[in-house]
Amino acid sequence: MERQQINTLKSLSIESYLQSAGIEPAKIHGQKLYYHSPFRSDSTPSFVINLDSNTFKDFADDEKPEDIFRLVQRLHGLNFNDACQHLEKWSNSTPSTTFFSKGKEVIKNTKAGIEILKVKPLENKALIDYLNHKRGIPFDVASQYVKECYFKVNDKNQFAICFENDLKGLELRNAYVKLSTNPKTITSHQSKDGSTVLLFEGFMDFLSYVVLKGKAVTSDVIVLNSTVNLPDALPILKKVQKVYSFLDNDPTGDTTTAKIKAEGLNLIDGRKYYQGYKDLNEYLTNKPK
Repeated sequence: MERQQINTLKSLSIESYLQSAGIEPAKIHGQKLYYHSPFRSDSTPSFVINLDSNTFKDFADDEKPEDIFRLVQRLHGLNFNDACQHLEKWSNSTPSTTFFSKGKEVIKNTKAGIEILKVKPLENKALIDYLNHKRGIPFDVASQYVKECYFKVNDKNQFAICFENDLKGLELRNAYVKLSTNPKTITSHQSKDGSTVLLFEGFMDFLSYVVLKGKAVTSDVIVLNSTVNLPDALPILKKVQKVYSFLDNDPTGDTTTAKIKAEGLNLIDGRKYYQGYKDLNEYLTNKPK
């Protein structure tokens, strides 16, 4: 990646990045935003962003203020090159990304300003075709778990598939955008089983699992909607006998898997079934017939 591209990515707003993951400041004092740490549990805010310099400081260590690359590396367990690719993908998926320039925002992030106009059962032909032809998810499966949402962002009306989380926030997807509304957390579905949880990173992977199994899921299900939401899932995971995880085959998936194992849970890593593919949906749409 060229130096100019790296400098552009470095100018992405740390505040906006955390906001897109559903992480909001606990308090604001001048140009400093104080957060509960995204790296661990804390009783008082121990993580601060300096808006003037677009850097963060973690009070649990003695390191100097760090930039957005270091934030992404620590959050997702990535090396520098993978962090660059992650940020590039994130900025491209954000309708209007906030950049930092001498302490001033030059382009306003509207990701958190999505106005939901209407949510209804799935019937939009364009969305059904997207799910079926691009994602390999037939209507009879999708309609059980997702709906269609009409919303406004940047003063433009849009529509997308929507998947609701436990706090009524929405994951929004269509062929062109990947958005979410606050609050952002996990989506959990309980069953009569109660002894086993199937864990997925995103809802497309969950839907792919249902398609591949060819029958209704009888176990409990948790969709993280982002690996940063793992702490929200742990209290549920600790109550069951087995956790079958179907995360991405990438460094973030490796790190998240390691975190779950570190909690002493009985984890069965399902990624071996789609080795060579990025995730379960890519396996579904590209596997040999």
